[in-house]
Amino acid sequence: MRIVDILYFLFLVTLSLDPTGFHSRLKDLLFVVLVIYGVIYCLKRRQYLAPINRITLLTILLIPLWGMFIAYITGELKDSAYAMSQVRSMLYICIFFFIVTMKLNVLLKAVWINGIIMATVTLILFLLSQLGGIFLVAIYDYCNASDNFTMAYNRNFLGYSVNGLFFKAGSLIIFSFIYNLYQYKGKFKLLFSIILFLSLMVAGSRTPMLVQLLILLVYLYDKNIIGKFLTRLSALALLGMLVMLTYMLATQKNEKSNEVKYENFESYVEDIGDKGHPIWGAGLGSDFFAKGRNMRLTYTELSYMDILRMYGLPVGLCFIFLFFAPFFWLWKYYPRSQFLKRYSQGYVLFLILSGTNPLLLGSIGLTALSMFMAIVNKTKEEECGMWKEEAEEPLVVDNCLLR
Repeated sequence: MRIVDILYFLFLVTLSLDPTGFHSRLKDLLFVVLVIYGVIYCLKRRQYLAPINRITLLTILLIPLWGMFIAYITGELKDSAYAMSQVRSMLYICIFFFIVTMKLNVLLKAVWINGIIMATVTLILFLLSQLGGIFLVAIYDYCNASDNFTMAYNRNFLGYSVNGLFFKAGSLIIFSFIYNLYQYKGKFKLLFSIILFLSLMVAGSRTPMLVQLLILLVYLYDKNIIGKFLTRLSALALLGMLVMLTYMLATQKNEKSNEVKYENFESYVEDIGDKGHPIWGAGLGSDFFAKGRNMRLTYTELSYMDILRMYGLPVGLCFIFLFFAPFFWLWKYYPRSQFLKRYSQGYVLFLILSGTNPLLLGSIGLTALSMFMAIVNKTKEEECGMWKEEAEEPLVVDNCLLR
């Protein structure tokens, strides 16, 4: 492991614990250092970049400028501060230039360890909050006053009141959980699995809880824990129950979060179809009336609808596709590596989770996209050679995934 790889790990930890730079500018400093190193390395070594990655980099860097231009010429630029913040956020796609220089083993382990740290801190805070008294007051007051670090919830799930804590970068725990289940073979596997599983189960939010249950269910299915027939029968039954639970939670009445999202969704449809510009969009920095909040807003937690409203349907759909492109690009390798298959599917779950929270278009979402762009690049690099059948379980050896 190189010293710069340790700096990347510190970048991930800082990104997770202080994503908006509220407490320090360390995240931005590490980002600049890593990108400069990555660009110099790529130029010096003539690093191969897959064509899809070149297109993604160029598009994501230019598209917010196009959005601001549309908003300006149409007179819809209402929040220039938000528009400029989006331009700055998109720069985080440049972390790809460093990630592509890392060995795949090192990258995956850095993400895994960062997830364990985040999960441990989450559980400690959650357990302290359950003690009540001064701990509860201190933790929830801090979360409400500085929600860039972690968010505190009190939700009603099917008639039950649930308190929860959720890191804004908590969706990155998905990758740690999958890596721990499929790749880690150490003696702490069960302990780490429990910590990673529970960290999103105590989030007090439906989507992270359902995502963790689905990942665990698929793992039990893959490993045939109780025999092939019984495992698959149980998996199908549990999957049916999970679908039913998802439907019940999504359609639960008198749940404030549901009501706000549904009303905001209606507002997006009305704004795009009736009042907006479905072809070229309203532009980056424009606002609309959100029924769920009963006020004019520049953006909400529905990130994909934000993209379609601001950039229009043609450009917006292409923009969204770029986030999912690594998943489809890696599709042909799935039969050869069960781990890569599940890890990539975990990325889709991450995109779903991030798309219902304002995370997708920030440093967290773009760092995750950069990571999977780098994995795509690894599969295309000549030094990886042919995929080989050398082990019963998928392994990661240097830069190559082997099944």
